[in-house]
Amino acid sequence: MATDKELNRLTDQNYYGIILAGDFSRKLKSRVSDCIARFHSFEKTGNPAFAYLSAWKKQKTPIWYEFISERLVRFLGCKPETAADFLRNNIIERREYKYIDSTAPIAQETIDQKELRVSETAMRKAVEKLGIVEAVYKVAIDNGQTIWIKDQAVIESYSKDDIRLSLGCLTIVSKEMEAEDELQVAQKELTRYRDHLEDLVKERNIKLIEANKRLRKEIHERKEAETSLLVQSQHLEEVNTALKVLLKQREDDKKALEEAVVSNVKELIYPYIERLRQYSSNENQRTLLGILEANLNNIVSPFISKISSIILNFTPMEIKVANLVREGRTNKEIADLLFLSINTILVHRHHIRTKLGIKNKKANLRSHLLSLSS
Repeated sequence: MATDKELNRLTDQNYYGIILAGDFSRKLKSRVSDCIARFHSFEKTGNPAFAYLSAWKKQKTPIWYEFISERLVRFLGCKPETAADFLRNNIIERREYKYIDSTAPIAQETIDQKELRVSETAMRKAVEKLGIVEAVYKVAIDNGQTIWIKDQAVIESYSKDDIRLSLGCLTIVSKEMEAEDELQVAQKELTRYRDHLEDLVKERNIKLIEANKRLRKEIHERKEAETSLLVQSQHLEEVNTALKVLLKQREDDKKALEEAVVSNVKELIYPYIERLRQYSSNENQRTLLGILEANLNNIVSPFISKISSIILNFTPMEIKVANLVREGRTNKEIADLLFLSINTILVHRHHIRTKLGIKNKKANLRSHLLSLSS
């Protein structure tokens, strides 16, 4: 332990503090003297950390330095005796990292310059109670730049002298803090991007759900339409079957009617025509009876119906002429029977050939008409 004489001699060696030159206990002065000697030795080791010894009274008084690294003072661009005021006025931000436990994330508490001045007393009480200091400060220096300084110290209390000592070292951690800031910016950007992706996924999910609903609705509507079409198809098949039955019944009825007409003609008309022929002595009457019988045969034969269905634009007279031609009558016979001239009959024959499509052809008219009956 240094003697009183040695303690007083220390005050002459570039000492800019208060305790060694003031009215304080020998215990406190010896501690400060010992720390200053050790810190001077530490400075000569070339360690990049900056040692310091600061002090303050329990009452609300400014902090001062009993010792501060000359390398730090030169770096900050100030004097040792003004270093405390320089740092107090140039600290822009303070960050403290609190380790709760191994499972919880590290909590970061950031205080700006304005808040630092307001909460200075409260922070002193907190570090006195905790006994240590561990924080990072953003400091503006004279060249217009900013640096980050990490402060690590232990707190010693001397109640008899109403003094608190902070024994610590300062380390420049600008690169680490800039990297941390960049990481935080990247994390914020990543969080924003992740939130954006989540919003896109939610929006996409909503669209997919809506599309799925529409698809289900379309499938349901199509199934209903298919069911309706199936019912209609079955109904049409039933109607078609019914129509086929009706058409067959109509053909059967038509056939039965034709057979009845033929039977009635043969039973009720032909016998009387035959009796008239037996009692008739006039040749013209016999001819007319022959025509009557032939016409009746035509009525009950398919010839007239075929002529009417194939050549719908035949006139009634052309049908009569065509019927007599088919029977093999000559032009003179047809003219006498129809009370027309032979030239008129020739004109009708010409029209008949034209309508049958055999005009200017060598086809025989009677043979063509007979083919319509087969």
